[in-house]
Amino acid sequence: MTSPRRLTQWLAITVCAVAALPVAMATVMRAMELSELTASADQIVVGDVVATESAWDSGHRNIYSTIDINVQESWKGETPGDGRIRIRQLGGTVGDIEMTVYGMARFTPGERALLFLRQARVVGMGQGKRLVHWDSAAKRWLADAPDRARVFGVDGQGRPHTAESKQPEVLDRLRERVRAMVGN
Repeated sequence: MTSPRRLTQWLAITVCAVAALPVAMATVMRAMELSELTASADQIVVGDVVATESAWDSGHRNIYSTIDINVQESWKGETPGDGRIRIRQLGGTVGDIEMTVYGMARFTPGERALLFLRQARVVGMGQGKRLVHWDSAAKRWLADAPDRARVFGVDGQGRPHTAESKQPEVLDRLRERVRAMVGN
């Protein structure tokens, strides 16, 4: 029979061990191919991030970020008359408090991105955002590969595997591929 003192020691050690476990800091998601991103999006645009702003929700429980995008090109869907899109997503920083949703797209004012959007939200979390930058040596725009740091693929037997990272793609070629899928 276990003594009350031993039981108390065991419980104290268990509580300390559980408290010392690292906080889970990942979002696991299935990798989406370009065709899936395209089909899932109601808008596909290349745009410049004009501003980001974060605020608490009305219940002061979650932080949401609002991202304003100036559309430079529209590959699918309608662009508002003023050429601006506003994205709202979970996560952000208010004062000294940061709420991070791992795998969610991050935005920085001044950057240009290719965005796959559905109802003003990024499709596939970070997979639906690809940074776009000018390659001055080749004199062309490139779109970075999607963020696949926290996504996995599924093989023909349904077994998960780490999704492979891809290389940047020439924006003109990517535009042609997406427009062919859309039917434009």
